[in-house]
Amino acid sequence: MKIYLKIFSYFLSIPLLFLVTPNNLYAHDDVNDPIVVGANIGNVPWEFQNDNGEYVGFEIDLVTELGKRLNRQIDIVNIPFNGLFSAVQSDRIDIAISSITITEKRLESVSFTQPYFDSDQSLTVIKNNGINGLEDMKNKIVAVDTGSTGDIWTTNNKDKYQFSEIRRYEGLAPAMLDLVIGRTAGYISDIPALLYYTKDKINIAVVEKIHTGGKYSMMLSSDNPLTQILNDEITIMKLDGSMNILHKKWFGESADPESSTIKVMERPELSISFDLNLTETFFNKRVFIETYPMLLSGLLVTIQLGFLSIILGLCWGLILSLTGLYGHTSLSILIKLYVNIFRSIPLLVFLVIVFYALPFLGVKLSPFYAALFSLVIVSGAYFSEIFRSGIEAIPKGQFEASQALGLSYYHTMVDVILPQAVKVVIPPLTNNCINVMKDTALASIVALPDLLKQATQAQAIAANPTPLIISAIIYLLILLPMILLVTRLENKYSSKGQ
Repeated sequence: MKIYLKIFSYFLSIPLLFLVTPNNLYAHDDVNDPIVVGANIGNVPWEFQNDNGEYVGFEIDLVTELGKRLNRQIDIVNIPFNGLFSAVQSDRIDIAISSITITEKRLESVSFTQPYFDSDQSLTVIKNNGINGLEDMKNKIVAVDTGSTGDIWTTNNKDKYQFSEIRRYEGLAPAMLDLVIGRTAGYISDIPALLYYTKDKINIAVVEKIHTGGKYSMMLSSDNPLTQILNDEITIMKLDGSMNILHKKWFGESADPESSTIKVMERPELSISFDLNLTETFFNKRVFIETYPMLLSGLLVTIQLGFLSIILGLCWGLILSLTGLYGHTSLSILIKLYVNIFRSIPLLVFLVIVFYALPFLGVKLSPFYAALFSLVIVSGAYFSEIFRSGIEAIPKGQFEASQALGLSYYHTMVDVILPQAVKVVIPPLTNNCINVMKDTALASIVALPDLLKQATQAQAIAANPTPLIISAIIYLLILLPMILLVTRLENKYSSKGQ
């Protein structure tokens, strides 16, 4: 059994190598090749875009300076925070930056240079909302960055402060937007970023500092020789004052002489060495056991969202189809317009509009209901077309015969037409149901803790891709039977006289 699992993991790892960055962006070992740096752009003041669209920030300046000292070109790649870990581990990038905190768990699978910034967490709220600290967050929703140190601290202290819910976002911008809208009561994240962000925001304030002792560093793959090279250059930058110059530039003052920005420190290393092979990397038993509860809770959300979306989408699609075919001419035109519009708009775009734009009109939907509404509205357009084609495929003689028998419109449709039409369209209906179930994964973008969201969080915390692999297997187990069913139904109801 173990040998089969190992073979499977090797084959599975092949497509995983192409998931993070464009194909022309690889980490390089040759000293003449560029150093590829992954960064979560939008993470002020560490890495973000200025008004000219240029990448700027403390860590951008740091890696640029290191590139000059090493006589190496620096290529910056924009990668979501939770994607940085797999990108480094698969050598798709050489270095990951984005105010990454050194942790024991992360050291099990990646390496770090010596730290260059000390950071604690903070609670940020809207001013004058009655929240003056963590004690006021009881029974309230708190926002965090997925897989971040703030996420880890908030998860570990959820019961202590009695947060009603933890919502996980892919960076500062969407988290802040939901805070301003009022979907969340507070945002826990790195205090330097929040102080920088709120300095010119009159309605937002950092109300409490949370001591965690976090230290930022550059993250590289385990045993990457570039780690020591960069570490040595950072030592030189601390000694010659260059690091303090960067601190003054971005924070307006000199760093504390006792901080990791000034003091030369040792490279962080684990006291116990972990030698992970390919199988242990992608199918780590310990990581699976630790993250199993998270994956299970995400699976339940995915199943609930998927089946509700399919049922309501089918009902909505049938209503649209019947109204478009037999309703008033003006209604038919409107429904045709509706179908064409929502078949043209990408589901992700519509979901973002529903979740982030509608609140400005006073419509605030929770992540679950925003995802459910979006899936039903968009899938309903596709279901409508499937039903329409099935109904139009029924010979007109069936309608004429029903009228001759004196059947009402209701009984004609329910007893004669729809049973035949549904039989015709079962294969495409089932195929569209599969698409709806797969599209539930997009709900993670609006902080819904579905299977994908929980898997990415677990992967970022553990710095191991096992949760993502397990989630992919779970999706396979859910969807493969449906795909096989479609194939069987297509064969059954093919044009071979069936």
